[in-house]
Amino acid sequence: MAEEKTWQPLELVKVTADYLAGKKIPDARVDAEILLCEVMGLRGRVDLYAGFEKEVTPQQLASYRECVRRRAAREPVSRILGRRDFMGIRFTVGPEVLSPRPETELLVEAALEAFLPKKKPLEKTSEEAAAEADRDAARPETEADSRERAALDRLLDSYAEDVEDEAELERDGEISVKPKKDAIRGARPADKIPAPPSRKFPVTLDAPLVRALDLGTGSGCIAVALAAKMPSATLVAVDASPRALALAKRNAAAANVLDRISFRQGDWLGGCKAGERFEAILANPPYLVQGDPEIWPEVAKYDPPLALYGGKDGLDCYRRIVPDAPEFLAEEGWLFLEVGAGQAAWVRDLLIKYGFRAVGVVRDYAGVERVVKGKAPK
Repeated sequence: MAEEKTWQPLELVKVTADYLAGKKIPDARVDAEILLCEVMGLRGRVDLYAGFEKEVTPQQLASYRECVRRRAAREPVSRILGRRDFMGIRFTVGPEVLSPRPETELLVEAALEAFLPKKKPLEKTSEEAAAEADRDAARPETEADSRERAALDRLLDSYAEDVEDEAELERDGEISVKPKKDAIRGARPADKIPAPPSRKFPVTLDAPLVRALDLGTGSGCIAVALAAKMPSATLVAVDASPRALALAKRNAAAANVLDRISFRQGDWLGGCKAGERFEAILANPPYLVQGDPEIWPEVAKYDPPLALYGGKDGLDCYRRIVPDAPEFLAEEGWLFLEVGAGQAAWVRDLLIKYGFRAVGVVRDYAGVERVVKGKAPK
């Protein structure tokens, strides 16, 4: 019996990427790299490239083949790994919830911008900047630095690949490239242009006391991210699914914010109590149309239908949320809604119809109108 071929990581990645590309998998090479990092126990793709001379063990190869088989069947990478990063926080995901999307970070960022105190970044004086540059230039290169630089130089000569900071290349299983259409509809453009990374919102201790409501919390990503970035905030997170709530609680506990989030089972604002008021209400409701031929197989086959479809035109949930929201908003409270491509104008007009003030729209990095916001009616 012939011995099985031994593989080096980048050789295996190339073969896998070609195979996945043949199956019409978007971002085939990135997926191949991330899955191999997982089975080899590497921290990220940069480590994969730096260790290009290693050999993949038979056990790792067997695990990798199973991961590749699942990805070729259009199972999302986040589902294969069982996790997804959102706003710098790691979330457990599963079949009971929609995996957090990069576009939803814009929804959280819109709320943070409304409530966090505005501060100018501290700027270095020219003397401080020059002194720092001198210190960096004077730092001697260690033997380890030299070995690593030489290895990366050989790698780049051999494979003609750019090695960049993994934080700008990946979001735990998905490349940080913004499609021109919805993140869950249509094909990614052939000319993948990396989008700017999300803005960084540091934890702010002097933020105002904000009470926020997350409707349809799913994995809990919106509520948990807000709680993590605003230690003064308290939140209510509502979802119709008991299984989703159980997972969201686990994610809140893992992020050490469970004590500031109240999880409730309910149908949109039906999960609120009479007389409650919130400074912010956020929602990423289902907005897809059942049977839409452009929905990715990764979404249609693996995300829960309850979190995807919003009726014949995708707008049913907005028709329920917007009219009832003023009853639960504080006097100067804000409503923030994520919308699908082409829906912003309709949702904006709906907010205006119900008396919301300062109604505005936030575009994502691909120019799609992604978030509609408005201040509570007088």
